[in-house]
Amino acid sequence: MKFSRKAEAALRRRGGRMTRARRALLELIEKSPRPLAPRQLHRELRRAGVRVDLVSVYRNVAALLELGLLHRVLGSTAVRPCAEGERPARCHHAVVCTACGSAREFHSLALERALGEVRRATRYRISGHLLELRGLCESCRS
Repeated sequence: MKFSRKAEAALRRRGGRMTRARRALLELIEKSPRPLAPRQLHRELRRAGVRVDLVSVYRNVAALLELGLLHRVLGSTAVRPCAEGERPARCHHAVVCTACGSAREFHSLALERALGEVRRATRYRISGHLLELRGLCESCRS
């Protein structure tokens, strides 16, 4: 299921309406090759002729974050959608290009096992974690 359809269904289950502006926001997030901050999302929506105020963009982003459909890029207000087909709780590993800002999620069983060892060694009940690696993507290395 496409991100925008999944997000639309989740918002409707919570009693939210699908407005033209909200649909445009979801499609913009889905099509963007890199994470975007709310101000960037607002600017792009306005350029596309969508009438929406900045507060509405922030509210929509907050709702999508709460639903686990978006993740915030560490150290930034930029957001990116969860990887297709993954449960929201597992969408927490990403590699981000420091040059162009493109981001890609990844999942690693070996990493999950290592995190399990950390839980056992520290005897903490871990409620969640984020891991973001930074580097240069293939395009920016050329």
